[in-house]
Amino acid sequence: MALIQFTDVTFAYDSSYDDVFSQLNCQIDSRWRLGLIGRNGRGKTTLLRLMAGELSPQGSILMPLMPALFPFPISDPTQSTMDIMLACAPDTPEWRLMLEINQLGVEESILSRPYVTLSRGEQTKAQLAALFAREDTYPLIDEPTNHLDLQGRELVAEYLSMKDGFLLVSHDRAFLNRCIDHTLSINRSTVTVQRGDFDAWERELERKNSSEQARNEQIRKDVTRLEETARRQAEWSRKCEKGKYHVPSSDAAVVDRGYVGARSAALMKRSLSSQARIERNVEEKKGLLKDMERVGELKLSPLVHPKKQIIDVRNASVRYGERVVCDDISFHIVQGERIALTGRNGSGKSSILKTLCGLSSALTGEVSIASGLKVSYVPQSTEHLQGSLRDFIAENNADETLFKAILRNMDFGRQQFDKSIEQYSEGQKKKLLLARSLCEQAHLYVWDEPLNYIDVFSRMQLEELILSAQPTLLLVEHDRAFLERVCTSTVDLDSGKAG
Repeated sequence: MALIQFTDVTFAYDSSYDDVFSQLNCQIDSRWRLGLIGRNGRGKTTLLRLMAGELSPQGSILMPLMPALFPFPISDPTQSTMDIMLACAPDTPEWRLMLEINQLGVEESILSRPYVTLSRGEQTKAQLAALFAREDTYPLIDEPTNHLDLQGRELVAEYLSMKDGFLLVSHDRAFLNRCIDHTLSINRSTVTVQRGDFDAWERELERKNSSEQARNEQIRKDVTRLEETARRQAEWSRKCEKGKYHVPSSDAAVVDRGYVGARSAALMKRSLSSQARIERNVEEKKGLLKDMERVGELKLSPLVHPKKQIIDVRNASVRYGERVVCDDISFHIVQGERIALTGRNGSGKSSILKTLCGLSSALTGEVSIASGLKVSYVPQSTEHLQGSLRDFIAENNADETLFKAILRNMDFGRQQFDKSIEQYSEGQKKKLLLARSLCEQAHLYVWDEPLNYIDVFSRMQLEELILSAQPTLLLVEHDRAFLERVCTSTVDLDSGKAG
């Protein structure tokens, strides 16, 4: 058994004033198919980079195998895919790379193509194949599903389920259930390791939260009682101090002021000692409240349009110049419906959303949009986000109080508000785009892969919000659990059928 050991690991970025990890101690078996779970901004990618040796912490990380981080940097994407894979897996025979590619359902012909011409899903599979073609490394896999369609996720999950020994960061619940046998969870103040898949971890979390909630209620009562006792002790101390100097004049002749002073000083010392002990007790009990995961409630106020049917698409196609990537597209959107566009990578899903939002002209055909329709759009990419949070809020004419309240309910710490957006994790950046949309009143919400990099707690929050507010929603998403819970129908671009 080869153990990976973390001993007193502490790390903070130079530009930050808070620790990502503080005195982290745990050990994991390098043979486990280990899923890494945690809120956005808790340090999942940072932990992988520490294990890969890209960052230097205080303390020590013992790695019995050479770490290999996914995705790995591509210096020249115009090289052939085979050359790129060989650079990742040097000294690996080509037949082994071809075997791994076949297991991922990718045609061998991509190996001779320039890497840059591959779809994002094909690039993901090529990198994973190169990663597992080696036998001398420990794979550290960071969010492999973000560029995979539903079918691609199923193939990769099946592929990983046949492997031994990796650490995987993902927020896709169905995906994790398919391919992991242990979980490593970064909590609010602790890190825990547990046997089982995501569902087993979630059941244990619910049990702990239920127990912690009952315990916290008792702790809060104890804190209130202790604080009241501390207040009374402080009042007693004040009276004792006053008693040294304010002996009633009628008693002055018979009372020894030295005795009164000594007695008052003794009482005050005992009172202050008792007060300090109570205050320490209060702080200790408050410290017990800090590890429970709190999932705040989100709000949304959709508008009602005068027309029942707000969008109608008939016999349409998605074209890029002369190239047709999808045709015979027909669907319509009625208020209250929540529709998901599904299909393989590159089938034109994002182009359809952009066209309906007035940001593209790739969708051609009979497209009818109700007049006066207000649309709220969440783009797939976060690359354009930069600057301060306050400037971002002002540029989007959002209510700052509401915007920050939404972020707080999605587990944004107040200290994040003062950082530049460039310092945010990818999941935190995506939450900015979602928060902007949740602040907007619209007839139609159009979300393009809104869950990319978003943690599982926030995914469940969004599910509850959508089921409660019932907005009219058109989205592209590949999280099967999310789609099954919130969508009223789907439009499959590969078959041209609605379901």
